[in-house]
Amino acid sequence: MEIPPSANNQPHLTPYLQQQGGTFPEGQPRRNRKLIIAIAAGAAVVLTAATAGVVLLVSSLSPAQDVSATAETYFQALIDGDGEKALSVSDPGVPENEKALLQSNVYKNAGQHIDGYRIMDARSDFVTAEVTQNGRKQEIILRMTKSPEGEWKVGAKNFQKIRLSSTRPVESFTVNGVDVAAPGAGTGARDSQLLMPAFPGEYTLGISGDKYATAEEQKALVSIDRAISKTTERLTVIPSQLLLDETRTLLENKRSECTATTPVNASEASRRGCSGFALYEYRPTRNLKWTIEKEPTFTLLRSEDGWIIQSEEAGKASVSYEVNSGRDDAPQWEPKVELVTPRASGEIQIVDGKATLKDR
Repeated sequence: MEIPPSANNQPHLTPYLQQQGGTFPEGQPRRNRKLIIAIAAGAAVVLTAATAGVVLLVSSLSPAQDVSATAETYFQALIDGDGEKALSVSDPGVPENEKALLQSNVYKNAGQHIDGYRIMDARSDFVTAEVTQNGRKQEIILRMTKSPEGEWKVGAKNFQKIRLSSTRPVESFTVNGVDVAAPGAGTGARDSQLLMPAFPGEYTLGISGDKYATAEEQKALVSIDRAISKTTERLTVIPSQLLLDETRTLLENKRSECTATTPVNASEASRRGCSGFALYEYRPTRNLKWTIEKEPTFTLLRSEDGWIIQSEEAGKASVSYEVNSGRDDAPQWEPKVELVTPRASGEIQIVDGKATLKDR
């Protein structure tokens, strides 16, 4: 480039620093701007990496994965018969005193636990799974709920309840051999009832708490297919073998009493509880001897405060004696044999924990 001459025809020289591309002191702000740009670029890289890490962390803890993990824990606990574990990841929606059937001591002895499962889909509030129970496959939906602590739980809508009742009041029921107190026992109700949630399985039901009463065991089925669940059972309370044996002994003792002093007529026989042991003879008698050929049979029916003895089949007996066919001052004793049909009757009442016979 041509440099124009100065006024004295001398070349105009460019300062050294300017020629070398340097800057004067007033050029310092340009360096600061470059430094700020570099820092900003670095910060953007760090922020981008942090954001990616947060996204990755949130993704790894997504609701779908969370509920799926809860469902897997729940299903595996059911396979293992571990009631406590299944209960720890579920919320049946009932108070503690209504969770008796969900405990391991009850559930481990249940039959027909689920055999397997396969998670098919998981969303924020439900899990779809194929579950196998006793060889039967069924697609089910687990409704999930969040606890106050923010944990996903298997919700109350998934639980079926066993409804158990008895024909008479009882102190307690048995479920898989475990005593479960009957709600409201001793309140004078005409029966006892139990309503509690249960995990899928088959449950054996009975009664307990009374040595003089029992019931034929029944089965309840909580199925993954609600259409075939059988969760309502009513137990018929019947006398225990102990009560039947003690009643038989009481009746035998009464028979001995009746035959020792035979009632003279039906009215006295009924009053003394000696039905069938009366002699219908108005004349004087002596040397009475009873022979029991067949004992009468009976059954016991539950009453409000005891058991009623109901005759089933009359017994067979005979009594031999002598009867005075003459006058008192000139007696004529004649032998006679009479056939009778004794029947069992009376009422059993429990007094101070012991069976007693009350004449009716």
